[in-house]
Amino acid sequence: MRRLMIMLILIAMSSACAKRARVQLPDPTPTAGVVMASSEGAAVDGRASYYGDPYHGRTTANGETFDKNKLTAAHRTLPFNTWVRVENQLNGKKVDVRINDRGPFVGGRLIDLSEGAAREIDMIRAGVAPVRLEIIKEAPGGTGGRSITEDVFYVIQLGAFGSEQAAQNLRRNFEPKYTGIYVDRPTGDSPLYKVRIGRSLLREARFIQDLLKREDNVDAIVVQMN
Repeated sequence: MRRLMIMLILIAMSSACAKRARVQLPDPTPTAGVVMASSEGAAVDGRASYYGDPYHGRTTANGETFDKNKLTAAHRTLPFNTWVRVENQLNGKKVDVRINDRGPFVGGRLIDLSEGAAREIDMIRAGVAPVRLEIIKEAPGGTGGRSITEDVFYVIQLGAFGSEQAAQNLRRNFEPKYTGIYVDRPTGDSPLYKVRIGRSLLREARFIQDLLKREDNVDAIVVQMN
């Protein structure tokens, strides 16, 4: 009986320690997935994550080589070369970063910082942290260097099905990881239910297409929007 009591106490202590070790971040704010204004002074609250290896040395969405130690970041909509001040709301630390990539593509996250930027605001250990973003310098020309001929939008298509249920199942499977995923219903031109992600410029669409292939082994296609 004494041995049984000791075992029960040890199990209870282990369970309590496990619960204390788990960190529960607050739910994403309502603004975490919306398009952010790119004008100087615009601000929004959300959650930040960061990335480093194995992306170090790879090409970013704007064509640069990603350096995990430089103060850069990925955002879904802000023009490239926009400067953003990111404040870690857990400790008040701030870092200024330049947008040179697209992401994050995980639901509920607002910005992906480089590893170097994440280190500046002490969020390496947490991995994800609540932050406040403020535009401190607009991109040159307000377009991040895009030319008029690049303002054609594309979607990334993961699959097409004759069954709506099959399409919705695929959407639900990828929804936790990729934002802006939806099912496009049949039209006069096509009887299929198409599972697609977002609207983006061609370079950004190619980036997502490559990400799907590398990380999820999905042969997605890029489709131009009319």
